[in-house]
Amino acid sequence: MHNLSNMIHPDIYVKHTHIGLGLFAKRAFKRGEILWIIDDLDIKIPLSTYNSLDEKQRQKLDIYSYMDFQNRVIVAWDEGKYVNHSCSPNSTALVQFDNISIAIRDIHEGEEIVEDYRCYFSHFDTFPCQCGSANCIGQVSASASYRSDLRLDISEIGHGIKSIEQFLLRKPTSENSELLTLLSTFDTVAVI
Repeated sequence: MHNLSNMIHPDIYVKHTHIGLGLFAKRAFKRGEILWIIDDLDIKIPLSTYNSLDEKQRQKLDIYSYMDFQNRVIVAWDEGKYVNHSCSPNSTALVQFDNISIAIRDIHEGEEIVEDYRCYFSHFDTFPCQCGSANCIGQVSASASYRSDLRLDISEIGHGIKSIEQFLLRKPTSENSELLTLLSTFDTVAVI
């Protein structure tokens, strides 16, 4: 039995990459499958609190955090924080729901799970991009603008999300109840 208190899919594991740690698929994932979803244990720091921290404390948070639509700095308590940037992502959030990672396309077993950090409402780290993608932007900037076009729209993917057995929707949390409400306009969600 899988532990549902961890809201990263149990078929995802962490391993070393050329830039540090990364997330990898233990099995193939289908487009629309939920890979990570926020839970009640994730750290949610109001932006005003984050801004009041000294620079050293903020720098520690910057590597593993992003800001959501509610102006909270989110730090995943689980392995979800190890998702790396790529200019050719295979995972992203929804336009209508910030705190989730969904497969944009089918993901192969052993493939690294990556996101384009510009899909985040805001992120805090600037670094040279080493993704190797043909459309690489060269540098990921903390000042880069949020790009909603890098996200999936629920009107286009909602039926797909609901047609797949979604392990991470077995245990609704206070944070993902909004997603379940959004999905309720579609057919029944497949939950295993």
